[in-house]
Amino acid sequence: MKEVNVGLIGAGTVGCGVVQILNQNKDIIENRTGIKFNLQKVADIDPGRKRPVRIPKRKFTTDAWELIKDESIDIVIELVGGTTIAKDFVLGAIEHGKHVVTANKALLAHHGKEIFKLASKKGVDVGFEASVGGGIPIIKSTQQGYAANNILSIHGIMNGTSNYILSTMTEKGSEFRDVLKEAQERGYAEADPSFDVDGVDAAHKLSILIALAFGVFLDFNKIYINGIRDITSVDIAFAKELGYKIKLLAIAKAKENGIEAGVYPTLVRDHTQLADVSGAFNAIYVVGDAVGPTMLYGMGAGMMPTASAVMGDVLEIAKHLSLGNSYSSLPRQYDHTKASSLIKMSEITTKYYLRFQAEDTPGVLGHITSILGNNGISIESVIQQGRDIDGGDVPVIMMTHEAKEKNLLKALKEIDRLKTIKSKTTFIRIEEL
Repeated sequence: MKEVNVGLIGAGTVGCGVVQILNQNKDIIENRTGIKFNLQKVADIDPGRKRPVRIPKRKFTTDAWELIKDESIDIVIELVGGTTIAKDFVLGAIEHGKHVVTANKALLAHHGKEIFKLASKKGVDVGFEASVGGGIPIIKSTQQGYAANNILSIHGIMNGTSNYILSTMTEKGSEFRDVLKEAQERGYAEADPSFDVDGVDAAHKLSILIALAFGVFLDFNKIYINGIRDITSVDIAFAKELGYKIKLLAIAKAKENGIEAGVYPTLVRDHTQLADVSGAFNAIYVVGDAVGPTMLYGMGAGMMPTASAVMGDVLEIAKHLSLGNSYSSLPRQYDHTKASSLIKMSEITTKYYLRFQAEDTPGVLGHITSILGNNGISIESVIQQGRDIDGGDVPVIMMTHEAKEKNLLKALKEIDRLKTIKSKTTFIRIEEL
């Protein structure tokens, strides 16, 4: 039986999941692959801390470079996270001729081009299924299942924390800050939830899918990102009245003049596939020119789902090693030198939800619609809150037809200067899938 030696850098939550799978599914793995996997070394800064799985002390080292330089190790699994020391470990492993498996979406979003270029030069592979969607096999689906397709668009709920927060706000009518606190207490959100609720985590994943679907790594810093901190129970309630739910979507669309890409709160029609994804689950909706619309759904994070994806890559690489084949995790059309235009958000065209906080006086609605009309924006529907007995401000809700975003922003800037408008207008994009 062919033997493959594995080195693990980072024995944290996911690392322990990898060890658990190697232990409890040993016979299944060997029967399915004809390969015996040996966990040769484990590098971690704290070998002695308590873990949910048993790892023999003799396998531990506090020096990851000892593991990387070990000539007996075929595959290095990097699970330390971040974009600094992890980058050094991954590039070092590749330089030493090791195949690498990683769950590190931030690393690939920021440095993927450099990593894959070196891997190609050294003739080794980088597996990264676990970097997007946890246990959802979106990477292999994009590489293989959609290989005969021109991928037209990707819409993904790619962050479980944000989806849990928005789902709970929708179900309970709660405000963001209250649900975030609850999510932190239940372990769904980190003490510092910025990467999740501000959309950065989802943007990392979107960047990777864009590289696979469209054959180019975009400059991550130019991808538009807007999180969910400003979403209120008021907007969720009005969206529901209009037949929609608000979701944080990672979106990429292939256009003739480039790629539209961004992460932002979006209204999606209720009782559709993405709208019905609740709690901490993820879903990725892909449209191909041949296959049409498809959706993959599952747990986007967690010890065992992510470890499952990591091990899927380990087994795939090992299979090719045993057959003496070369294997590339990147699509053949990928070009390290290829550039693609990222379309500015101001140039996109879509429908919009608008909420104006307006003085309850005659003529306000007319002023708003006149300014919108002068900027080429037509109204699909309006909800005007009933008059308050004591006067005061009232919300005015509008749904627009498709409009160019720069025209909308110009109109809203003018509207917000009106004395009858009492706060900055809220706008949320709408996706009709």
